[in-house]
Amino acid sequence: MDPRQLACAIAASLGLPTSHAVILPGGNENHVVRVSGDRSDIVVRFARDGARNDDPFDIEAWSLRELERTGVSSSRLVARGWLDDTSYLVVDYVPGAPASADDLEAWRAIGEFIAALSHIDTSTAPEALFSRFGRDLDAAWDEHLAYNLSSLADVDPLIGLGVYAMSDRKPLHSLLSSLRSRSLPQGIVHGDLSTRNVVADDGYVIIDWGTAQVGPTLLADLERIRRWMLLGDEESVVTPDAWGVVLSGAGLRSSEVEPVLDELTALHALDVVRWALDRRPDRLDELAAESTRLLRLVL
Repeated sequence: MDPRQLACAIAASLGLPTSHAVILPGGNENHVVRVSGDRSDIVVRFARDGARNDDPFDIEAWSLRELERTGVSSSRLVARGWLDDTSYLVVDYVPGAPASADDLEAWRAIGEFIAALSHIDTSTAPEALFSRFGRDLDAAWDEHLAYNLSSLADVDPLIGLGVYAMSDRKPLHSLLSSLRSRSLPQGIVHGDLSTRNVVADDGYVIIDWGTAQVGPTLLADLERIRRWMLLGDEESVVTPDAWGVVLSGAGLRSSEVEPVLDELTALHALDVVRWALDRRPDRLDELAAESTRLLRLVL
């Protein structure tokens, strides 16, 4: 079925008009369709893979409800549910266009969003938000670090892949040990806070919570943005000026956070390759190459 037809069927099942439907760009895992009519203007999202047995929208639905309570500007949740075998999420359409990568005020808003997210309570979050190490965020973080520290062994497949050299093992162990000694507040992390996920109209609005997870709240989102800057990512262009504005919006200084961000980047570089070995061998070469670059920058 054409995605527009299915999106209209979902809207009609909710009693919403379906005068016009258009497929929006940017949906890698999900179809994203704007459906508008006399009384509503909505975005319907549903998985491209109709055979999926899991529910990909529990996290997003919960996130949007919590954001509405805390006053963080995001899409308003209209509905989430199933139509036959199709899981869907429906939100209000946010007018405007994605912010430009050179819009420094958008980057300042991102910093403010990141700071606000650290106040959200995850105790009612769905199981899908949490890692395999459980719902106790502090214990889960410690186990995550312990796993990556113990994996820095004499026989480590990452050495064979060229991600790091044997001579790097001791400094990597020091970085991860330092990270483990820190007391980092744990909570929700957006995971993809670039200007492409911020709509600029009358103010700035965050969209797309499909990458939300738990971890060191505030710092993990900052690490992702800084990682784009370090790598010169062409899709999420982060200039040094933009980075400075993000930190200012979050109420932080570079000297306060960059040592721990180096540690978080090292952790990510190691962990993502181990994940690819276990879950996504099709992405192994790509992620190993990126991690090699990152480790050369932080070691």
